[in-house]
Amino acid sequence: MKKIIITLTILFTFGLLSFGQVTDPLINSCAMSAGSDAKYLKDFRIQLGKTSNQNDLRFKTNMSLWKNTKYRFTMCNAQDSKGQLILSIKDDNNKLVVSSFDKKTGKIYPFIDFECQKSGIYQISYDFTDGQQGSGVGVVSMIK
Repeated sequence: MKKIIITLTILFTFGLLSFGQVTDPLINSCAMSAGSDAKYLKDFRIQLGKTSNQNDLRFKTNMSLWKNTKYRFTMCNAQDSKGQLILSIKDDNNKLVVSSFDKKTGKIYPFIDFECQKSGIYQISYDFTDGQQGSGVGVVSMIK
C-alpha cells in the first residue's frame, strides 16, 4: 500500500510540474518551422537595440558541434522587429563557415543547413540587418 501511495504521489508531482512550464510562442513556432525531419536541440532568444556599428554581429555564443552531423539553424523574428535576424557560424580559427546572409545577392535565408566536417567549438553569432533593433529566436536542430 505504501508503494502505491508513494508512486501516485511522485506521478502527481511530475504531472503538476509538466503543466507548470512556461512556453514561448515564438520559440514554439520557430521550432515547428524547422521541419518534421528536424530534432530540436537548443534555442537562443535574441533581443538587441539599434546600433550604428555594423562591423560585427552582436549576439555571440559558443556551441559544440559534432563531425558528420547535419544541423539546421532556423531564425525567426518577433513581429515588432525592425530588422531581420541573421546568423553566422565561425570555426575555432575564427573562419566564417556559413552565414544566412549572402553578401553578393543581399538575400537572407530563414534557415540554413550545416553538415559539420570537424568536431569542435563553433562561434554562433546573431544580429539584425543593418544594426536595427529587434527581438527574435534562433533554433538549432539536428536533421535526422
